[in-house]
Amino acid sequence: MMYKFGGSHFGTSMESNRLAKAYRSSDLEFVVNQSVWNEGEAKFADVILPACTNFERWDIGEWANASGYSLHNEGQLNHRVIAMQHKAIEPLGESKSDFQIFLDISKRLGLAAYFSEGHTELDWCRFIFEASDISDKIGWKEFLKKGYFVVDAEKEHLRPPTSFKWFAEGRKKDVPEPHPLPAEYTEKFGHGLQTQSGKIEFESSSLKRFGQDPERPPLNKYIPSWEGRHSQLYKKYPLQLISPHPRYSFHTHADGKGSFINDIPGHRVKIGDWYYWTARINRKDAKKRGIKQDDLIKLHNDRGAVVCAADLTERLMPGVVHSYESSAIYEPLGVPGESVDRGGCINTLTNKRFQTEKTTASAPNSCLIEVELWDGRTELLQ
Repeated sequence: MMYKFGGSHFGTSMESNRLAKAYRSSDLEFVVNQSVWNEGEAKFADVILPACTNFERWDIGEWANASGYSLHNEGQLNHRVIAMQHKAIEPLGESKSDFQIFLDISKRLGLAAYFSEGHTELDWCRFIFEASDISDKIGWKEFLKKGYFVVDAEKEHLRPPTSFKWFAEGRKKDVPEPHPLPAEYTEKFGHGLQTQSGKIEFESSSLKRFGQDPERPPLNKYIPSWEGRHSQLYKKYPLQLISPHPRYSFHTHADGKGSFINDIPGHRVKIGDWYYWTARINRKDAKKRGIKQDDLIKLHNDRGAVVCAADLTERLMPGVVHSYESSAIYEPLGVPGESVDRGGCINTLTNKRFQTEKTTASAPNSCLIEVELWDGRTELLQ
């Protein structure tokens, strides 16, 4: 059994047709999907538990903070702002908040008291508030009414010093970042960087000690890609696909769902009754293949095929195709994992292989494809 909640992984996982095949495997007996939107994996579930949106539930948090992903990251703000997320309306239809869904399941298992400790979502928001220093600055009722609190900037003597100034001056570290870890200091605690030499390294000490690894030399140098212009596959698939993070949506968040973002031509283009993901291609490559602006084109390789709307440009060098990853929609036109996708799930084309044999970094831009006018066929024909 698999229980999944959250965004679609089809748009953000390499060679994502693997997921479709995994969901269809007889080894996976049962799938529960807890989701706000009927997209991505939700369609593969045996049971869908409808979650409400953030407009239909209480929450509290720090606006624009990336939480555990990076330290002191208040993105696009010059002040820290604590926000109270008010429930604007009651959950629509049969939807419930994630908290309530987990609580209802816990009740059936006789574990509700352990899960909620007898408190509501709003209670937990207040507990978080009272456990913080904000409660010394503003009362709960006032904060609830106002909806936000701007945290005062630190006094000058409390502000973090300039990063690495301590290292440049040969002093003990005096900035709050949690690295190096205590065990990573090579000399005295608080002195030196997290490299094994404790210094800025142009040649990596750790890789030298690791031993001979042709894929990770101690000194950076150019290594031809295993799926690129130097590989045999280039004869069959002569275009290099680059697939950066999307410009107009954040991963799968805000894509699809009938939002106004669909109306941005650089994101999706409406052709007929469908909003197609866009793929940028150099005009010379397009002319060679008889492709015009907004034509429906098929991007394909041995791993999959995706239908996109062509966007002709001079901003790409010939031989390169640009299409954002993280489409929220996976819409196979036939058997999932074995047919053409028109949702824009570019990661069906990227390789699951890691950058090197001894690392776990993904390598989505080592991806060769061919592009042609889409003939309307739905099966994976190369």
